[in-house]
Amino acid sequence: MVFMDATVLFNLSYGLFIIGAKDGRRNVGCLVNTVIQSTSNPVTITVCINKDNYTNGCIKKTKEFSVSILSEKTKESTFGVFGFSSSRDNDKFVQVPFGLTPSGLPYINEGVTGYMQCKVIDFVDNFTHTIFIAQVQEAEILFKEPPMTYAYYRSVIKGKTPKNASTHVNEPEKPSSSAKKIYVCSVCGYEYSGSTDEFEQLIDDYICPICGASKSKFGLQSKI
Repeated sequence: MVFMDATVLFNLSYGLFIIGAKDGRRNVGCLVNTVIQSTSNPVTITVCINKDNYTNGCIKKTKEFSVSILSEKTKESTFGVFGFSSSRDNDKFVQVPFGLTPSGLPYINEGVTGYMQCKVIDFVDNFTHTIFIAQVQEAEILFKEPPMTYAYYRSVIKGKTPKNASTHVNEPEKPSSSAKKIYVCSVCGYEYSGSTDEFEQLIDDYICPICGASKSKFGLQSKI
């Protein structure tokens, strides 16, 4: 019998990025963690985006997108806006400081290291995702901050992976008699670090620092 512990994939190295695009005049975007440089002359990158993401279809229509490279200074709420809601029914960019590239593509201009403007050369179907191959047309460093890595996001920010992410893994529950109870956000999986008593004493309008969900969206779970 073949055994595969999918959580070993957490040891692969990734960054975290906001992909920006246009739906007519409206700005759209999503959070991804697979942006990889492919060649240096010309400079090309590959980006993997879930087919269910509204941004995916917009890129296929317009053949262009922006990449905002997140840093360790990125606000926790940014992950909630771009990772746990859809551009189908949310104007995400009005909730964050942003700028526009020369061709009018939106990019985050706070809590980032920089941005790129990209033109799609081709795209490939890859099961649940689309792999976009694009040429970088413009790039600018905005702030000299350490880039946000997926490992930092999980260990320091305590964030969970959006279900549409290419690296999403259903982590198995491991019940134990020594497990302790913690409050976990049912929307994004954020784990409240304090005790259950501390959580219960929080003000009623407390919201999740990652996705902005209300206190009522938290539930008790066992953690070893």
